[in-house]
Formats: sequence, C-alpha cells, structure tokens
Amino acid sequence: MSLAIVETFADSPLTPESPTDTDLRVLACLAERNVTWRYSLLSRDRLRAICTFDAPDIESVRESYRKGGGIFSRIWAGELIQPQDIQPRRNPSMLKVIESTYPPFEQEEWNEVSSRTLSCYAHRGIEWVRSYLSLDRTRVICELNAPDTQSIREAQHRAGVSFDRVWSATIVKP
Repeated sequence: MSLAIVETFADSPLTPESPTDTDLRVLACLAERNVTWRYSLLSRDRLRAICTFDAPDIESVRESYRKGGGIFSRIWAGELIQPQDIQPRRNPSMLKVIESTYPPFEQEEWNEVSSRTLSCYAHRGIEWVRSYLSLDRTRVICELNAPDTQSIREAQHRAGVSFDRVWSATIVKP
C-alpha cells in the first residue's frame, strides 16, 4: 500500500460532518479502488484540508477524486516520519500544521534541518507529532502541538528554515 496525501484549498467552507453528494461519490470511488481513508486535518476556517489515505497506488486516489467530482489542489505519495523514542499524542486544542515546499533534498540535509528545527521547537513549548514527506523529497507537512501559530513561525525563523504556511487544525476521522 502507498500513503497518499490529498491537499485541498476550497472557496467555501468544507463540511466533513455533513458530506455532500460529491463527497459521497468520491468516497464510493475510493472504496471501489480499495483506498482507505486514514484521517484528515481541517483548518479552523475550513478552507484547507489535508487528507491521508492508504491506497494501492496514488493514481487510484487521483482517479477517484476526478470520477467523483471531488476538489483537490494536489495529490502526492509520501512517507510517514514520526519521533523514534516516543509517540506524542495530538492535543486537539493545540494541533497545528506547518507546510513547506523545497527543492529536492538529501537525507543528510533533512537530518540537519530537523535537528535544528526540533531544538528551536523545544525552546518554545512545541511538540512534533508526525510529518509527511513526499517521495520526491520536495514537500513536507508536519503536525505539531503548539500554543499558537506565531511560536511556530518564530521557531522556523530562528532555525533558518522556510515554510509556506502554518495553521490551526482540527482532526477529522472516518
């Protein structure tokens, strides 16, 4: 199975608790292709969603969204990266997401940047929960427990690591 990430920017608020006909068509198409929805991260303004799936391949997810008429901004294959010693739990009141896009990078670069960033996070009371890294090593989405988005921005700036956006999230499960 592959790990598929679906990113969506919407013009109007997304409502996962009240699925639309389009949502139901997409879910049916995903089921036909043996794709399993893991969970989604929804921005507090409901205009941004990141959905994670286990799928036979990424094209199955892309075809399901297209056939069902679902909206998406980007679909990509990724790998899950988690802390090795402990598995932090998401704190629903502190859950934040940071997204970054980079030129392709090597494992050594990832290790060095991660070490620098995690050190800055620790000084600001930020806990890394997990990350998704695109297989082409150009896209990173991290889940964090943090008091606010500003503390994440400050930590990233202090570490000298760029990012695209940071936002407060709620988790949506099947």
